[in-house]
Amino acid sequence: MSYQITRLRPRNATRHEYHLKKTAPEKSAFTKVFEKWIWPPLAVLLTVLLYTAAFPSINLPETAYLFALPFLLWAFNRPSFKIYAICALAASFLSWVVLLWWLRHVTLGGTLILALYTGLYFFLWLLAVWWAAPRLENRAFLSVRLPGLLGLAGLWVVLEHLRGLLFTGFPWLPLAASQWERPALLQVLSMTGTSGLSFILIFFNLGLAFYLRRIISVKTARAWYERICPEFYLALAFLLSAVAGLLWSEVFGIQSQKLFTASVIQPYIKQSLKWDPAAAKENLETIEKYTLYGSAVGGEVVLWPESVTPWPIKGDKGALAWAEELSRRIDKPILMGNMAVEAETWYNIVCTVTPEQGFVEPYYAKRRLVPFGEYVPFLRFLPFVDKMVPIGDAFGSGKFAQVLPLKLSNNNYRVGSLICYEDIFSKLARQSVYAGVDFLFVATNNAWYGEEAGAYQHAAHSVLRAVETRRPVVRCGNGGWSGWIDEFGNVRHVLVSPEKGIYYRGTDLIEVKRDARWASRLSFYTRYGDWFILPCGLFILVGYFSLFLTNRKTSAYHPGDLLRPKEIEKITPDSPK
Repeated sequence: MSYQITRLRPRNATRHEYHLKKTAPEKSAFTKVFEKWIWPPLAVLLTVLLYTAAFPSINLPETAYLFALPFLLWAFNRPSFKIYAICALAASFLSWVVLLWWLRHVTLGGTLILALYTGLYFFLWLLAVWWAAPRLENRAFLSVRLPGLLGLAGLWVVLEHLRGLLFTGFPWLPLAASQWERPALLQVLSMTGTSGLSFILIFFNLGLAFYLRRIISVKTARAWYERICPEFYLALAFLLSAVAGLLWSEVFGIQSQKLFTASVIQPYIKQSLKWDPAAAKENLETIEKYTLYGSAVGGEVVLWPESVTPWPIKGDKGALAWAEELSRRIDKPILMGNMAVEAETWYNIVCTVTPEQGFVEPYYAKRRLVPFGEYVPFLRFLPFVDKMVPIGDAFGSGKFAQVLPLKLSNNNYRVGSLICYEDIFSKLARQSVYAGVDFLFVATNNAWYGEEAGAYQHAAHSVLRAVETRRPVVRCGNGGWSGWIDEFGNVRHVLVSPEKGIYYRGTDLIEVKRDARWASRLSFYTRYGDWFILPCGLFILVGYFSLFLTNRKTSAYHPGDLLRPKEIEKITPDSPK
């Protein structure tokens, strides 16, 4: 009796080789020209457009799900490293030039240098994509592709974290900030901080890239399970897990509780006039006028922006007497940003002035100073820089998160303060909340940066801090953005003029509330900080070594492996024994 084995492929071809021959035809001349001459500049253009559109002021957060696709899809084709690297550098640099273009009002050269430095982290990630993407394709999902994708996503998070630490730190616009107007996605921040959401967004880019690559390269499939792209479905699962945070955070059972009402004063004094001695009297008259008007409208407390008076409230008797007299006239406390001078050292501070006590000490002193604005970094090692930027060590920094008491009616509140751009540093907000504050107050002055995207981008970070710490954030800016944000990232009130938007001179009354359930609770992130960086580091190591420790032949990619039934060889009665 003879036997015959029924085969699904040619006798001398492996399943992987046979699949490639059927699905990877020779490239046409047009395809070769397109990949060599058209795709490189197109990848740069698309990346810049998609990445910058995700953030203010364009505010199309959905583009954060696919901004990395142009370079990911390009990397699959193994382009020349030189051409790819040049395009990657151009895309990362131009993206940050666009995002930071508002900073040119202060320094054009500094803007370009900062954009180059900030874009460097994006550039390094794109280089990792060039190296990893073609090595991950056509490899087994569980043993190679999944660890590799997790490693690439973890690398993005680690690079973002390093950007917030190295060289004084500049954690401006993490990828998570693109979702600042999407509270449903933000709830994961209370567990992981911005790292968790950035990880989910970049992993979605990776999963979508593999899905599109599958569509492009696999023209036919012998069974339905060969059409499945596990990377994409896992990316969807991660995204849905972030939305599920909306349920985990108990946002549907909020126990709303009024904290206080406040008159927010937005004097919008132009930066060119703010420190001009000739304009000092007019500046004080503007502040007084809107304070009296705002107080008459209502409010238990008056809020002033950063360094509001032309002279320091501590160190200048005239400024102190003026502020204390104004507080007595309105019979309300004033929570303000101002300046203090002690032993010839200047401090940027937040303080309170009350009708009963006048200037109240202690005050909060700014902990994170602005490089080249309030101090010169590495001055000890680079003394010549002091001659180029004559600031020296004039400004001192606060050493801890000083909590300010604020008594309103019969209630005593504890205020956590953040000045200028301190709200971009999650660690500072965590320290304040850990000290036991009821809300965070951000006093800032965005008049330096014109009427562009700067104030909106800055406000996006306050939204992130509110969700991370589960504390309301109240902001008062010299020229906007002023308003308040609840514990779940919902922007509850913004000072807006119908004619001029957020950039205007005026005042408004806000009613600040909180969720009573979080009054004495600390979020997981507040307690444990950036713990998510550790698993991201492990993802990088595992992903890297998975490409070298697994045999390329035994870990070859077979479409539908996860769902493929075990292959059974069919034996017929005519087959030989």
